[in-house]
Amino acid sequence: MCLWIYKRLLTCLLLFIVFVPVNATASILKNQTAIDEFYLSQDGEPLWIKKTKLNRSGKELLKVLELSWQNGLNPNTYHVNTLSNILDKRGRFNKNNGLEIEVLLTDGYINYVRDLSGMRINARDMGLRRNHWRQKISVIEALSYIDVNKKNMAEFLSLREPQTNTYQRLKSELIKLTENEGRGYKSNLTFRVLARPMRSHNEIPKLRDYFDLDKVEQQNRYTYDAKLVKAVMGFQAEQGLKPDGIIGKQTLRALNYTNLDKIKQIIVNMERLRWVDDVKPERFVIVNIPSATLWAVDNGKVRFEMPVIVGRKKRPTNSFITKIHGVRFNPTWTVPKTIKAEDILPQLQSDPNYLADKGMELFDGYGSNAPTLDPFAIDWNNLDEAELHSLRMVQVPGKHNPLGSIRILMPNEHNIYLHDTNNKGLFSRADRAKSSGCIRMKHPENIAMFALEKRQHWNKKAMLDVLEEGSTKDIYTPEKLPVYLMYYTVWLGGKNRIIYGYDVYNHDSTLLQLLEKLDGFYIIGDNEDRIAQFVD
Repeated sequence: MCLWIYKRLLTCLLLFIVFVPVNATASILKNQTAIDEFYLSQDGEPLWIKKTKLNRSGKELLKVLELSWQNGLNPNTYHVNTLSNILDKRGRFNKNNGLEIEVLLTDGYINYVRDLSGMRINARDMGLRRNHWRQKISVIEALSYIDVNKKNMAEFLSLREPQTNTYQRLKSELIKLTENEGRGYKSNLTFRVLARPMRSHNEIPKLRDYFDLDKVEQQNRYTYDAKLVKAVMGFQAEQGLKPDGIIGKQTLRALNYTNLDKIKQIIVNMERLRWVDDVKPERFVIVNIPSATLWAVDNGKVRFEMPVIVGRKKRPTNSFITKIHGVRFNPTWTVPKTIKAEDILPQLQSDPNYLADKGMELFDGYGSNAPTLDPFAIDWNNLDEAELHSLRMVQVPGKHNPLGSIRILMPNEHNIYLHDTNNKGLFSRADRAKSSGCIRMKHPENIAMFALEKRQHWNKKAMLDVLEEGSTKDIYTPEKLPVYLMYYTVWLGGKNRIIYGYDVYNHDSTLLQLLEKLDGFYIIGDNEDRIAQFVD
């Protein structure tokens, strides 16, 4: 038996040397060692070919690889172009090309299954921690699926994709946008000031054309009239924007968006969706940073949602996954290093009484026995960085405390957490990227109750009693509740409609560049012919 396997393998190797140039197939295989070992374990039996044509599994696999663009992936990563040059339209080939086709399909299969299974990029290139995100399965694991599933290869591969509603909805939208012959209409609107109802603007005729509205009398040609305002408000609602009829930066951006812009945005967000497991725990909290929205999910249904304030561009909120351990009521606030240096030090240089006015205490060091200091005894104008860092500034509970009355305990290396706020004026704004990194909640008591509701004897009255006491108190959860801080610039709104949000931290641009390095021509540039190229 061993001698027979050896002879068969030797024949395969000779065929490979004679008929497959080293610089052609061998040089483009990513997994050659694993493939060699796999076929040795399979007694050299082919998976995808029979005589001089593809078998059923081979045809199904090739079709899936050809359509991999529907998952925002490049078919040529899986050797589709090379295979199409060898195979005829009926999936037949010259007998001398059999081994080449077999190994190319196996390599393409491995790469495709792995690409669907997790993060394709280096997490550090996006400022992320690898351990928070799903990583690609191993080559060995990908190969281990083949025997069990090769009779239903198309169905098996479709189940390798994320099955969430959001992912599948984005996939459908990507197909629709890519196959749309018009490629989208670019309006090139250039309002330089806020466009308000009933005022005149030079761009109004273009805007009226955009919504295909009837012509108006000459004297009203530049007036932003009620009919046009109604059309804009409907458009804003569809885009997830505040439907106020005022054309500002975000509405203008949405009006000027093309299909190609949307295609790119969908591709990077489908990539991100593959970084998180489909299967979620029964209860969890999710915050989407670009939409500045929080959802509490219980048994697959949204219990409630609320607007939040997230980090501004210079102090972004990190994306990560952690767990809520408890709730701190009437919290103190220890001023973070960045805020201490950039915000509070300049205030103290002008007025040493600033800390007292804000109800803050100053300590020499971070130990429990650190002595308090008099702010007037410090030369604030001549502190070096190390000296400033050694000073601990703590704000006591009360109306001046920026954490408000509730802080969610969710340990993480970024020191980012959910909390109340003493400034409630920003929640109604469309642009809510205004914090120093942490996440301010409009209704923090809802999250406190959600996190603690499984605690025995806990209810709203118990929470109000703790808050009324005024002293700092930690209440721990009987279960650790997962929290997902995500960065999705495309999400689903009402009636399952797709909303294209604002890339507040320019993460889409960074991720797109990283994917271009992986996928070559596939995502590069604004050449619409390229879109047709990967569809064909």
